[in-house]
Amino acid sequence: MSQIIFYGINGIGLGHLARLSVVQRHIEKKFPQHTTKAICRSSMGPIFFTCPCVEVGERGKDLGNALDIRGILGTLKLVVSRFTPHKRTTIFFDTMWHQRVLKRLHFGKHKTILITEVNKPEIMYKDLQLALQYFEHIFIPCTQKELEFHYKDHPELWELLKNKKCNAAGPFVRLTETSNQDEKVIFTLGGGGDHHNEDPKYSVQGYLEQFIKAAHKLSDAGLTNLYLAKGPLMDINIDLGPLKVLETMNLPEHFGPNTTVVTRGTYNLTWEAIAQGAKLVTTERSTVLNEHAESRNEFLEQEGYAYYTKLDGEKLANAILKETPKNLSAGQKLIIEQKGLQTVCAVITQ
Repeated sequence: MSQIIFYGINGIGLGHLARLSVVQRHIEKKFPQHTTKAICRSSMGPIFFTCPCVEVGERGKDLGNALDIRGILGTLKLVVSRFTPHKRTTIFFDTMWHQRVLKRLHFGKHKTILITEVNKPEIMYKDLQLALQYFEHIFIPCTQKELEFHYKDHPELWELLKNKKCNAAGPFVRLTETSNQDEKVIFTLGGGGDHHNEDPKYSVQGYLEQFIKAAHKLSDAGLTNLYLAKGPLMDINIDLGPLKVLETMNLPEHFGPNTTVVTRGTYNLTWEAIAQGAKLVTTERSTVLNEHAESRNEFLEQEGYAYYTKLDGEKLANAILKETPKNLSAGQKLIIEQKGLQTVCAVITQ
C-alpha cells in the first residue's frame, strides 16, 4: 500500500488542481488500497479532490511573486507526519515545485514524481535540467507526437527529454459520463484569474472585449445560445451584450457535439472540449506565461482537432461559424482512451 501526497502549489490558475485531481480520483477508484492526501494554496482544493486536502496556512500565503517556503514545508511535513511512520511516501508534483522544499524534506527519503506542463523551450530546458536531479520520474501530459512537435527542433532540450526518467504520458483530463446535446457557444477563460504584469490585451478585460464583439456578430447571424463561463476567479466589470453568464465548477458537463468552445488554449479546457466532441476554437495566450500555449494551439489545428485564430472578435466569430474540424473524432478517441493516465497511476502506485 502506498502513501501518496498530491502537491498542488502553483500560480494563480486552477489547471494544476484539475490535472492532479484526475490522477487522485483514478487512484482512489482503481487502487483503493492506497492512501491519498493533497496540499494546495487554494480554498477550492476540496472541490477538486475527493481525498483530504490541506490548504497551506497563513505563513504559506502568496508574497507578491514569491512564496513562503517555510509555510509550504511546514504544511507538507505535517501531512507526511499523519501517514504511517517510517514508511516511504510518494509525493506527486504538478509543474511548479520548489528546490528548497525538496532539500529540506530529506531528499531521497520520499519517492518524488513530477508531471510538468508543456512550457516554452527555454523554460523547459532550464527546469528539466534541475528536475532530473530531484525526481525519479518526470511525465509530460501529451503524446510523443506532440512532444516532438514542440521540442524536436531544440536539440539540447530534446537530449534531456530522451532521459529514461522522462516520458510522454497523455493527454488526460476530467471526463463526464454524459454529453450535453444543446446547441450553444461557450466562451471560457478557465478559472478567470488575471496574471501579474499582464499585457492589457491579454487581461481578462481584453479577452472579454473581443468575446463580446464575436458574440454580437454571432447574434446578428441568428445564434442565440451564447454563454460566458464565469470562472471562480473572474471579476466581470463590463456589459456582456448578448452573452449569458454560465457559472459551474464542472464545465465539461456542459460540452457536447453541438457545442462550440472558445478558449485561450489552456491544457485542460482544450482536451476537455475535444473529449466531449465539441467544436474547439482556440485563440492567443499571454506571452508573459511560461506555458507553450501557442505551440499547442498550432499542433491542435495541424492535427485537425481545432481551429486557431488571433484574439480578434471578427476572426473568432468566423472560426466559430466554420464546420466541425476534420479530425475531431480522432482527437476524441485519443483523449477518451486515457492511456497516459493509466501509465502515470501505475508508476505512482508501484
